[in-house]
Amino acid sequence: MSIGAGNSIFLAVKLLYAKPLVKSPPHRQYAAQRVLKGRQMEFRLTIGKAVLLSALSLAGFGSQAQDSPTNTVATVNGMAITYDDISMAEDELIGLVGQLPERQRFETLVGYMVDRNLAAEAARDAGLENAPEVSKRIDFMKQKALQDVFVGQKLMQRVTEEKVAAYYQDNIVAGPKQEEVRARHILLDTREEAEAVIATIKNGGDFIELAKKRSKGPSGAGGGDLGYFDKDAMVAPFSEAAFKLKKGKISEPVKTQFGWHVIKLEDRRSKPTPPLDDVRDQIYQILISEARREIYDEMREGADVKFVNIAPSVE
Repeated sequence: MSIGAGNSIFLAVKLLYAKPLVKSPPHRQYAAQRVLKGRQMEFRLTIGKAVLLSALSLAGFGSQAQDSPTNTVATVNGMAITYDDISMAEDELIGLVGQLPERQRFETLVGYMVDRNLAAEAARDAGLENAPEVSKRIDFMKQKALQDVFVGQKLMQRVTEEKVAAYYQDNIVAGPKQEEVRARHILLDTREEAEAVIATIKNGGDFIELAKKRSKGPSGAGGGDLGYFDKDAMVAPFSEAAFKLKKGKISEPVKTQFGWHVIKLEDRRSKPTPPLDDVRDQIYQILISEARREIYDEMREGADVKFVNIAPSVE
């Protein structure tokens, strides 16, 4: 098997391990460990460690089954797979397993680690341990691991819960209040149908009942109620028409890619300030992105970086 063939496991991992591989209790311990990781997950500190461990296991530096029994999930020919390994594998494969239910995710990751260790052992037996391609990959992965761990540690120092709380107060609590409206609509196929519905409403017809009977949209069963939304939540023609209306008024026919709408404005208000818990993750991501850019800018400032042999841009 070529070394490059190992890349295919990232694409197939969801399909390969649909069947349960371990019983329920270990996945609960794994879930508890994930909770303990807390905000470290946000910084992906362990990504570099997972990449480096993958390379080192291929080169023969895997850990023998001497870990604490309570930390060992499985063994493969005497090689321990620990909860730490599973946690790092999760970071490595988060794009593939992130949406899986807790137990299925755990079982998938255990299966991935079993196959990874078996493939690494087979590669060593095949004499690939000192192959030039392996050495190149280990060097590259070591650089990536050093980068991830170093930057991750810097991020943990710079992005704190205190800074998250300060950002929340300065930009969300004390920031400008966004307007939102609550509206109903009736979705129809043609302008003529929309005009006929408007005429019926003006002659005393009930908007909610008409929406239930005539609307083609999924909100029709609820009387066309769309709840509260801001301007960015709907397609532009719909939002523009809704936000121009006065409370209790209905619109002229509005055309969007979905059809023709008759809109009624039910209410208008300033968007309530969300609790910190509801926006904490978004704030973390904003602060992490800003801090990461600052870290790299600081490192580049004192570095001697020269670009050579870069292909000219194509005009």
